[in-house]
Amino acid sequence: MRNAGRKTGKNNYEGGYNMVYEHSILKCPVCGSTNIIFDHVKGEYVCASCGTVISDHVIDSGKEWRTFSPYDALLKSRTGRSLTYAIHDMGLTTTFSTKGFKHSSRVLKKKARDLIRIQNKMRISRKDRVKVTGLKYLNSYASTLQLPNHVREEAARILHKALDKLNVKEKTIKAMAAAAILMACKIHGVPKTLRSIARELGFSEGDIWKAEKKILSVVKKVNTRIVEPKDFIPLIVKKLGLSSHVQYLAAYLTYLARKKDIGIGRGPIGLAAASVYIASILLDEKKTQQEVAEACNITDVTIRNRYSDIVENFDIEVYL
Repeated sequence: MRNAGRKTGKNNYEGGYNMVYEHSILKCPVCGSTNIIFDHVKGEYVCASCGTVISDHVIDSGKEWRTFSPYDALLKSRTGRSLTYAIHDMGLTTTFSTKGFKHSSRVLKKKARDLIRIQNKMRISRKDRVKVTGLKYLNSYASTLQLPNHVREEAARILHKALDKLNVKEKTIKAMAAAAILMACKIHGVPKTLRSIARELGFSEGDIWKAEKKILSVVKKVNTRIVEPKDFIPLIVKKLGLSSHVQYLAAYLTYLARKKDIGIGRGPIGLAAASVYIASILLDEKKTQQEVAEACNITDVTIRNRYSDIVENFDIEVYL
């Protein structure tokens, strides 16, 4: 039985009809079964229960070539990668391959190598060299900090805009790459502070702060969002190896603290660390102030001060 199904009365095809299905999940029009399989060789949707051919001559939109390695797939693909700010030319580039000259004469092989060298030289103009250097540092820093791709892309976009309007030296480019990452973290609410980024990347806080100020002088529209104490809690809990119960209680403590304006004007990570410290004690998963401080890259004095604020305002009795 060919082309069985709900008929529309249109598009007559070999005496039958093309189907228009009401739902994205195919259903057999004969037995009503949804156990439908697809025959890739014949291009048919067949009911596995009664054998009815529901649709035939289905167009295969997949590739018609096979690959045996990622490099082979890259060479055979007819389209390039998606546009990305992490590359100076947004990924719009052409590459030469010497693979086709494998059995050619020495002269042709030399010509192919020369073409590759010329293409690489033309791809990076003198103006783009600064961007290439800056993006090289930015991608390296993003990998060190283990940032997600969308944060890396945002940081690269900010650095692109800044380097289009600024002439900077290599030492400044490094700090600007770190500053762009900090700004991207602020935009997407990633719990990374100036101090933690400076410490992990080996910068002084002053250098990143100056670089951020320089970027903001030319990149006007940067919509950053305020990082809340609760944003830091999952990271702290993970570093200390605590349970999800501690994470939930610590988040609830930060919520109550914010309602009573505790920690206003102070760093959010200090309040988050103190909340995790208190929650770990209350749930009998005790961690010392020193351990929590080391996980957060802050001093134990900061935790002690925020701890006092929370305990005094909520009448919490903590037995150490």
